[in-house]
Amino acid sequence: MERRVPAAALAACVIVGWAAHAPADPVQLRFGYPSAPNNALFTEGAQGWVDDVNKEAAGAIEIKVYPGGVLGDNSNLYDRTLDGVTDIALGVLGPLSSQFPKTNVATLPFEAKNQAEAALALWRLYAKGVIADEFTKVHPLALLAFPPLVIHSRKPIHALADMKGLKVSVEGRVLGTAMPRLGAVPISLQPGELYPSLQHGLVQAVAQGWPSVPAFHLDEVTTYHLEVPLGVNIGYVFMNKDSYSRLPPKGKEAIDRLSGEAYVARLNHATDTMQKVGIEQTKAMAGQTIAQLAPDEEARWKALIAPVTDDWIMATPDGAKVLAAYRAELASIRAAK
Repeated sequence: MERRVPAAALAACVIVGWAAHAPADPVQLRFGYPSAPNNALFTEGAQGWVDDVNKEAAGAIEIKVYPGGVLGDNSNLYDRTLDGVTDIALGVLGPLSSQFPKTNVATLPFEAKNQAEAALALWRLYAKGVIADEFTKVHPLALLAFPPLVIHSRKPIHALADMKGLKVSVEGRVLGTAMPRLGAVPISLQPGELYPSLQHGLVQAVAQGWPSVPAFHLDEVTTYHLEVPLGVNIGYVFMNKDSYSRLPPKGKEAIDRLSGEAYVARLNHATDTMQKVGIEQTKAMAGQTIAQLAPDEEARWKALIAPVTDDWIMATPDGAKVLAAYRAELASIRAAK
C-alpha cells in the first residue's frame, strides 16, 4: 500500500535539511586601532591584514577595524583587550613597560640597528619561550618595533653640553632612565601632547621615530633632528584569549597562517614605509636639519648610557639570559642577509 507524506511534513523536512547544511553567520571580531587611519601602519598592518584574514577565512569570521581610539587608546587598549571590549588590538607597549620588563630588551640603546631586526628578534624570543611568560594573559599575533628614535628638537644638538637641562619627551622606562645620564630631563607625554608641548615650550625636544614627524606635524615645531641609536619603541598585536579559543576552525586557521613572523614582516614593511615618508617630508622643508653625532661623541654617549643596560639586567628576571638571547637573534638575522 502506497503511503503519502503530507506536503507540510515534506516541506518541514526540506527546511530542516537545508538549515543543517546552511552556512553559519561569520563570527564577528573587533580590531581596536588607537590612532587615526592615516599611515601605512593602518593600511598595511591593520586594515590590510584584516582584509587578508577575512578573505582567507572564507566567511567563517569577519573582523572589523575600529580606528581613531573608538575602542581604546594606547593607555587602555591592552586592558580593553583583556576585558573583551576589543577582540584584537594593535598598540604600543610604552605605557605598559612595567608589565613587560623582559620584552623591553628591544628598547635598550645601542643594540638593534633598525626596527626590522628588532621586531623579528623580539618575536623569535617569544616563539622560543624566552619572554613567553609575559604574554600569558593574551594570545600574541605579532610584535612590532617602531623606527629608531630620533631626537627632534628646537635647537641644534652636537654634543653632551647641548643636552644639559634639555626637557625631552620620552616613552618607556629605559629611555626615561637614559636621558638623565645625558644631562637631559625626561618628560612623559601622550602622543597627542607632543605638538602643543613643543609649541608652548613645555619641552624642547621629543624622542620619537621618523613616522611621528608627519603624524604629529613635528616639523612645524622642531627644526633639528638628531639620529642617534637610543633604541626603539615597541608595540604589539594581541588577541583576547577567549575570543581566540572560540574561533571556528577555518577562522583559526586563517589567523594562525597570517600571524607570527609573516605578520611581523608585514608590520616591518609598514614601518619602513612610514620612516621613509617622515625623512623625505622633513628633507623637503626649508630650515630643517638632519644630523648624526661625530663618532667620538657618539662613543661618549654610549659609554654614559651603558649603565642603563646594566641596571636593566639587574632589575629584570633572567635579564642577562634575555639580553644574550636577544643579541644572538640579532646576530643570526644579520648573518642571514
